[in-house]
Amino acid sequence: MIKTMLKFFEDTKIYVHCPAGVVTGGAELLHQLVNFLRTHEREAYIVYFGEDPHQVPSDYRVYNIALAETVIDSDHNIEVFYEGIFDVVTRYKNTQKFLWWISVDNFFLCAQSYLNPCDLYKYNHQLGGKWFWKWIKRSIKRHRNCFHDLLSIKKLVELNAMCGYQAEYIQHFLINSGFKEIVPLKDYINTDHCKSFDKSIKEDIVLYNPSKGLEYTKSLMELAPDIKWIPLKGLTRSQLIQLLQRAKVYIDFGFHPGKDRLPRECAMNGCCVITGMRGSAGFFEDVSVPPQYKFDERVAKRKDIINQIRWTLANYVTAVDDYRYYRSSISSEKAEFEEQICKIFDIC
Repeated sequence: MIKTMLKFFEDTKIYVHCPAGVVTGGAELLHQLVNFLRTHEREAYIVYFGEDPHQVPSDYRVYNIALAETVIDSDHNIEVFYEGIFDVVTRYKNTQKFLWWISVDNFFLCAQSYLNPCDLYKYNHQLGGKWFWKWIKRSIKRHRNCFHDLLSIKKLVELNAMCGYQAEYIQHFLINSGFKEIVPLKDYINTDHCKSFDKSIKEDIVLYNPSKGLEYTKSLMELAPDIKWIPLKGLTRSQLIQLLQRAKVYIDFGFHPGKDRLPRECAMNGCCVITGMRGSAGFFEDVSVPPQYKFDERVAKRKDIINQIRWTLANYVTAVDDYRYYRSSISSEKAEFEEQICKIFDIC
């Protein structure tokens, strides 16, 4: 049971910060939060930032959205920040803060130019080392210790802000980093994907995401040029669903920075999902795929992965039933998301 540390008053306003002009899974999630809050009589707003026009993208006009250009700096009000903009979390001094960790890795990549390099080094040695020397040079040039100006994990912990996590992988990181007030606030895929699929129309197609783990995927493709490999890119949602409905297998050997949407969308359209074990893919709670369909890229033999792909294509009718639990858990995500919002934002 979540016991929220957020305080609510009759005039409480909830401000959810979001980049303008962005249409991604993360941006949609921010709009879904505001939509649910407003539908349940909480005064909630999207606050756009960036140079693009501050208007709701057409994809999100199905949601109940109101916009605010400024934040009223009152301790009655709440600001929601996603992990890509934690550098501005103290811009308003009096508001209550909710830090929504939709991804761990996006935080480090977005924060590399203002995060203490010691924290960055723990995440990525090469990246941390590069920025350490940059800040050394900057400190020498300015004749002062510029490291004091940087954000750090310790400073975020000391905010004593409530943190929401989108995946168990992220919860693991937050606990190990010393955050205390941690609650689940996950997400759900677009319900267009949550419909039935027809096993009889499935084809021997293996799908992959060309923006993730492409080098590893290419090494698999070279071992099996006879397999029909199709990248998922440049598709509208309707075109994506049509392709997912035809394919038997989706592979994902990229890093999983949170509970990614694409594996879940593929599973709900009847694809057998075969993944690596990096990031959230290493947590069964996040990617609930049976162990025979997960391979640790560090030690797995590529020929064993190809053999599993071939077996899955040949035995699809049997294999797809191995994903019943995964599909069931995905189907329940919307209700869980809404229940989590109700607990955190005190909606009875």
